[in-house]
Amino acid sequence: MFFLRHLTVALLSAPAVGLAAPQGAPGQAAPSLSLEETVAIASAHAGAAESSRGAVEAAGQMAVAAGRLPDPVLKLGINNVPVNGPDQFSLSRDFMTMRSISVMQEFTRADKRRARAARFEAEAAAADAQRAVELAGVQRNAVNAWLDRWYAEQAGVLLGHHSHPLELALQAATAAYRSGRGSRADVLAMALEIQKLHDREDENRAVLASATLNLERWVGAAAGRPLSARPPLEVPPGARQLAKGEFDAVPELSAAQRDVALAESEIQVATEARKPDVTVELMYSQRGSAYSNMGSLNVSFPLPWDRGNRQDREISARLAQANDARARLEVVRRNTQAMVGARLAELQRNLDRLRRYDDKTLPLAREQADAALTAYRANTGSLLAVAEANHRAIDTAMDRLLLEAKTAKLWADLNYLVPLSTAQTDAAVKEAK
Repeated sequence: MFFLRHLTVALLSAPAVGLAAPQGAPGQAAPSLSLEETVAIASAHAGAAESSRGAVEAAGQMAVAAGRLPDPVLKLGINNVPVNGPDQFSLSRDFMTMRSISVMQEFTRADKRRARAARFEAEAAAADAQRAVELAGVQRNAVNAWLDRWYAEQAGVLLGHHSHPLELALQAATAAYRSGRGSRADVLAMALEIQKLHDREDENRAVLASATLNLERWVGAAAGRPLSARPPLEVPPGARQLAKGEFDAVPELSAAQRDVALAESEIQVATEARKPDVTVELMYSQRGSAYSNMGSLNVSFPLPWDRGNRQDREISARLAQANDARARLEVVRRNTQAMVGARLAELQRNLDRLRRYDDKTLPLAREQADAALTAYRANTGSLLAVAEANHRAIDTAMDRLLLEAKTAKLWADLNYLVPLSTAQTDAAVKEAK
């Protein structure tokens, strides 16, 4: 009766405790790591290691340079030196021999310089948009790593609650078998259930270790701290705005828009390149002392004699690239709209399923376990039936936990589709400190 009383209490309480899936770890000396702080630390680490910031700065510097005139050219020369006759190699006796110095300057059209500067400004904007895409990916990956570890811990707690009642059940089955009131099948069944549980616990520990290593990739040493409670799962307010077609804040879409702007700036550069630039050269020539020195002014410009096969071809190529960028933008827009709609619908369905688990499925599983235990106590059921009912209750709780984990991933993908700004992440770090 001693084993039976303890088994009754354990089997009745285990499903209820296990199915509750406790939120958060026991109090420890180290401060807990919240989801918000995880995002902030991951964003800070990504900002320190990113290479795209250099691309933005480089394009900005080039935009300034492209708006200026080219450097002047200094030319030194000796012209018309005799190579035979009595004045051979003389620099002063022949009246045509001149020592010249000149400065040549290309006067690039202002519209062309503005177009080139705008092109590099568009490149800087495109690189900055790509930085936002990378930041959003970092934040989502960090959140998913945090959730993976959190749910692995919850699964470990749930399986741990199942261990004690199974040990008591094995003791009760062994005692009943030795007293002649039970069968060896019950003893073997309980021992097998314990081994299955140990295998599941080992598997979960491996998952937890892997999740911790993955979290360490994003937050460093902070991954060793205990985790705080998970934020409530609900439809993110920003996702409702996205569902209405307000996608401009989505970094992938913004990056595609910047690519279109960059392609259009390339068209403007190619168009302005059709117009030739003027180059002016001012030259001073010194002759022998018996002759006058000379000054010259030369003006040159290219002759686009084959414009149809050169400049116009380049414009056509840039137009084709712009059309391709616009097509990619439309694809990204449609894909984003479809993705947001599908994930919102799935998130809402999963939230409804979780409520049904809490209101219907889990209570039924507990009642089934209670009924099996009541039948066993009344000698109308077997201990094996009690263990199977309890096993099904724990499996149901694990199914609910897996569904919640999947729902949390959907929530994270929608909630962090638009990345948090640097100011927001910095504030989270300061608050944590």
